[in-house]
Amino acid sequence: MSDRTELIQQEAIRILQILIDTPFDECCPLSKDYADLPNRLGIYAVKHRKEGILYIGKAANIRTRFTGGHKAISWAYIERIDPDDIRICTVVLSNEWRRSQLELETLMIQTLKPRYNIRIRAEE
Repeated sequence: MSDRTELIQQEAIRILQILIDTPFDECCPLSKDYADLPNRLGIYAVKHRKEGILYIGKAANIRTRFTGGHKAISWAYIERIDPDDIRICTVVLSNEWRRSQLELETLMIQTLKPRYNIRIRAEE
């Protein structure tokens, strides 16, 4: 395994642990404009109050990613999940990780297997 691959794996584990460990009440609630979400490069998780992480994604601008709509939120609506039980947790990435964000996201999804990542990928 190359040093770069090992570094990416370590960073994916670090970010995933932050997403898992961040208390639900410290995550951003659903809103019309998502003003509390960072408008920067990052990894995000759609979290359920009791079930934990439902979806993991990456975005060049996390706020824009949600203001334009998001399939994970649509799935929650279809499944009639109370919007108060859904929040968004974010980890902003430095520019050094820009080229590796897809690899980070993939490793985190493979590790956790969030239920909405599986459903959304299946419908695409």
